[in-house]
Amino acid sequence: MKIFYATLICSMVLFSCKKQNKDTVTNILSDHPKDSVTVIKKEQPKKDNECKIDSLAMQTTEYNGITFYTENNLRGSGVINLSINKSTEIFNMDKTSYGKILVNNNDDENIYDVKLPKVVIAREIIPDSEHRIFNFDAEEPEADKDFLIVYINKQKKLIEKKNNNYSFQSWDNYIKTAFIQLTPEVSTTSKQELSYWYKVLEIKGDSMQIKSILKTDCDYIEEYKNVTKWIKWKQNSCKLIKFNFCY
Repeated sequence: MKIFYATLICSMVLFSCKKQNKDTVTNILSDHPKDSVTVIKKEQPKKDNECKIDSLAMQTTEYNGITFYTENNLRGSGVINLSINKSTEIFNMDKTSYGKILVNNNDDENIYDVKLPKVVIAREIIPDSEHRIFNFDAEEPEADKDFLIVYINKQKKLIEKKNNNYSFQSWDNYIKTAFIQLTPEVSTTSKQELSYWYKVLEIKGDSMQIKSILKTDCDYIEEYKNVTKWIKWKQNSCKLIKFNFCY
């Protein structure tokens, strides 16, 4: 009988360890899309108020060992564009250091030395010398007297206003500067309409009016048909469309 109970207890402990390990791996995949690319090809389960993740589609670039992703969550009041011409430090909300973006004045190809986690989720970061794009979901600049409040890896971070050049756009204004592509998440969308690019004519809450754009408007456009329609473009804070820019 003692042997039976000992065997039963060992089996329960082993099962518990396996379950805990599986849960840990799932959490890592959810928080780090790069790790999930070889495991999950489409999307992962939503956690809390997080939107669907498609790791393969949402990678924006790789730069010096760091993989950058955008996301479907719309955080804050809009987007801050940071023009980085000198070394810039990023802080946690308690003012401890989170990372740095250093400027290499002697290197024309790798102008930035980015000291951030190996996986970064932000609105759009493309640090190469041709693009130099640092766009972050953000609160309005007036939210803090001394710091910009931006979102990196789904959390609020701080960047000093002093000696940093930046511009802010509300979500509506930012979206109107982008080209739009539809996804299967947008209802009443045909397969052909998924291949077109659109500009935004009007935004009313969760709805927007879009119009397809010609191939001559951007070299990336391969298909065109004259389409003007209203769509539901977001669900709560989750966008159902893709933002594109003709860089």
